[in-house]
Amino acid sequence: MAAQKILLPYNFTKNDQKAVAFAIDSFGQQADAQITLFHAYIPVPSIEVSDKTVMTRMAGNLAYLRQKNFELEEALQQAQKRLVSAGFKEQNIQRIFKPQEKETAQEIIDQATKGRFTTIILSQNPSKIRKFFTASISKKVARALKDIELLIVG
Repeated sequence: MAAQKILLPYNFTKNDQKAVAFAIDSFGQQADAQITLFHAYIPVPSIEVSDKTVMTRMAGNLAYLRQKNFELEEALQQAQKRLVSAGFKEQNIQRIFKPQEKETAQEIIDQATKGRFTTIILSQNPSKIRKFFTASISKKVARALKDIELLIVG
């Protein structure tokens, strides 16, 4: 049997932590299972700042957003360490933390296609209001990808 190649989009929610736990329970005993933790973040623009008060304040806000992205990257690294401590081989776990260029579902679809993943583990979005106004990410991913196992953890 070929090795499982798993894409786990991670957005730092409780449900994402459940998805990691699910991956550990379901694939932790497979010595050759490969997992890629994936997060596409909204990039912080770079802006020329003058001595104006408003611009200085804006620069402070942008620095805060850059710090938050740094903290998210560290949190993704912690999720990787959790997988390693649960028994996955360190060399079989990758992290992708990249600037978001497209909508979230398309970023996942592109990554799944490019990386030739066999399985995607998505966590369910807890927001019922958001589901009312937009198609869910899991539905968009399911419609776009064929021959990839899609597991939704809630």
